[in-house]
Amino acid sequence: MGLLLGGTSAAQAVTKFMSCEKMHVKYPKGISKSPSAASLAVQNGQLRPEVAPQVYADSYKTLDRDKDGSMREVDD
Repeated sequence: MGLLLGGTSAAQAVTKFMSCEKMHVKYPKGISKSPSAASLAVQNGQLRPEVAPQVYADSYKTLDRDKDGSMREVDD
């Protein structure tokens, strides 16, 4: 059994994005909460956003204006 002392795992190091510009630096195609939400974005003519449920959960209130499960998606 290994313990992680004095640090955080990558899963715990989630960033809350307050602006589209800052989010697009790390996620240039946007973020989706699930694979089905990413597929919906593609069906709507957008590039496939990265699926990152925890990042989405931390930032969707300010960045998913249309409440479709993807935030700040980019047109194809």
